Amino acid sequence: MLLCYRINKRLYLESMEEKNLMQLSVQEYIKSGEYFVDARKWYNSKYIYPLTQRSCLLIVCSIFCVVLLLLVYTIYSLFPIIRQVRYSIKSDNIFQTTANILRANQTQNDPLKSIADIMVRNYVVQRESYNYDTLKQQFTFMQNNSTRVIFRKFFNFMNVDNSLSPVMRYQKSFRRSINILSATYPTEDQCILTFTSTAKSNSGEIIENIVWQVSLDFEIDRINLNLPMDSRFNFAVTNYKLKMIENKLENKNN
Repeated sequence: MLLCYRINKRLYLESMEEKNLMQLSVQEYIKSGEYFVDARKWYNSKYIYPLTQRSCLLIVCSIFCVVLLLLVYTIYSLFPIIRQVRYSIKSDNIFQTTANILRANQTQNDPLKSIADIMVRNYVVQRESYNYDTLKQQFTFMQNNSTRVIFRKFFNFMNVDNSLSPVMRYQKSFRRSINILSATYPTEDQCILTFTSTAKSNSGEIIENIVWQVSLDFEIDRINLNLPMDSRFNFAVTNYKLKMIENKLENKNN
């Protein structure tokens, strides 16, 4: 019993001594300032560094997304994308008005030439066709799409005082239709166009079947998608020369 008591007392004294030494070492640890340095390191590793890493990761991901979007936009812009353009038409009666939309793709990669080709073909068809019921619209169209000199020549040609006037020749019984055969453009503002004219009565009688060639000069505005509303797209014929190529009815009779 005495031996056990001595052993326990010794162990107790050793533990107390270790405890005192530990307290002294902790006090010295705190006094030296190493405790606060280690505490700060622990706090940074526990809370600050993960937040910094997440922020860096977020920045890297944002930069990657921006670069990816720029790459997709660049690739997308390389394709031949068609830009839709809205336009308005004026009409006195919206229930009897329809828009005839034509695609400007006759001339590849040159929309202005394609539009000019559409305008030129339509001009020739409107000028050379004849329908007594639409004479007023025909004169209005010619006035809006011709210079004063060209319109004056057209007006004199259609005048009833002219013996070759379509009004005197066809009157109300016949209608003259136009069929475009070909169109070539020696320059940007000049066109040589070949077409056939056919005059037919209401009963089906044909009194005219002729091949013509017309050489015309024109002016046209450049394409501008930023024009304000109600802006006019100008197209005007400045020179018009007509020449007969073949009279099929005479050749057929001969």
